[in-house]
Amino acid sequence: MIMSEQNLKTGTPGTATAIFHSVLGWIAAGLLSIAGAFSAQLFNLPNLATAQISLGIFGLVGGYSHVRLTRTIALKISRRKGLLISIVWALACVGGVTPMFFFLGTSLKMSVLSLYSFAFFGALGGLVTGFMIRPRHGNTSSQDIPPYILTWALCFGIAAIAGDTLGEGLQKILPEIPAWFIASGVMVLILGWGSWYSIVSLLAEDKKQRTDIRMSSKENSSLFIIVLLLLVLPFYLNDFANIFVSDWRVWLFIDYTAVKLFPFLVILWLIWQRKISAIELGLSVPAAVPFLAVFLAISLIGVFLDQNGYPILSNAPGYSSLGGMPKIESFLWRGIDLIPGLLLVGVFEELIFRGYLYMFISKYTRQPVVIVCLSAAAFGLIHWSGGFHQVIVTAVTGAVFMMFYIRTRSLPAIMLGHFAVNFIAAASFIPKSIFRFF
Repeated sequence: MIMSEQNLKTGTPGTATAIFHSVLGWIAAGLLSIAGAFSAQLFNLPNLATAQISLGIFGLVGGYSHVRLTRTIALKISRRKGLLISIVWALACVGGVTPMFFFLGTSLKMSVLSLYSFAFFGALGGLVTGFMIRPRHGNTSSQDIPPYILTWALCFGIAAIAGDTLGEGLQKILPEIPAWFIASGVMVLILGWGSWYSIVSLLAEDKKQRTDIRMSSKENSSLFIIVLLLLVLPFYLNDFANIFVSDWRVWLFIDYTAVKLFPFLVILWLIWQRKISAIELGLSVPAAVPFLAVFLAISLIGVFLDQNGYPILSNAPGYSSLGGMPKIESFLWRGIDLIPGLLLVGVFEELIFRGYLYMFISKYTRQPVVIVCLSAAAFGLIHWSGGFHQVIVTAVTGAVFMMFYIRTRSLPAIMLGHFAVNFIAAASFIPKSIFRFF
């Protein structure tokens, strides 16, 4: 929830005015970066150095614009700290553009690399800046760093890929200069909005409600232990079908009954009997912007880990795959298993290994590190038939998902992101090579 007007300084600009000023600041950053690029070319500098100088100026001026906006909205920032923040964003922009000169691939692959690179360095810039500008005292701020970091990561990444993709695409119908002018305009609009939104997210009042189930009696504890076993054991036993079942029809029957229908009935019974509520499992209706942000972040991180984790671990020790699902020979059932089936996988795996498992472990400890590690191990091991490397990759992915869940309780967004990761991995018409960098 965005902070109320009482939490802002008297005389601060309205939302539209603040965003307008922010966009103007990033426009100025863009114009000065173009001047820097021309200056670098006059000295015949290499393309890498030219790009680094140009983007460094862009980040320096844009960072200064962000400092000015932060001062205008709510916070006092010293000149020294403002200069450091500007330098941080200059380094973030330099870091974002540098990997582009060390990888080769199609224009689509390079656009995806640009998205990941700038999102990563945008997150680093947001991390450092957030800790530098957050209020150290007073009750006007929740001092909430993660939304600030996430905003910058997504805005930097989306701005980079939007500017690049739109500029290339518009050249098919427009001359080069107007095409890139429009693309640059879209990019600064994204950054200008993101600069403003990151500030209000940092200064937002923390009104999230944390709802945890109470299992004080031995009866309740025993019940939820039994439920835990009923929910997770089918996932571990289901992998035997990957090893011993060769008929795709039998495999689908086992899969859909054991790890889709059965967990659904167990959870439905718990909710119907009022043993737990949907909100306690993370099944709440989120706001649109946080939902979209969590979904995009989960999807991008999950796809990166899934497509690059196995090449990274290729030389690591461990046992190989013990089996896999048989090929589905029916076109209809392939389609059903690819979209509705994978969506159900995302829904029930997140419902159990994030929603329910978080609720269960929290009964015994509230330490986030312990919760993340235990849930990651449990999630990784349900993929035991896929080999040791698959266990590791899915465990790391599960750890990331749980960290997002602990922070946001936005289980529907994580479910949808989980589906996106699995869909990209399973859909043959999506070129997976564009996501692989190792």
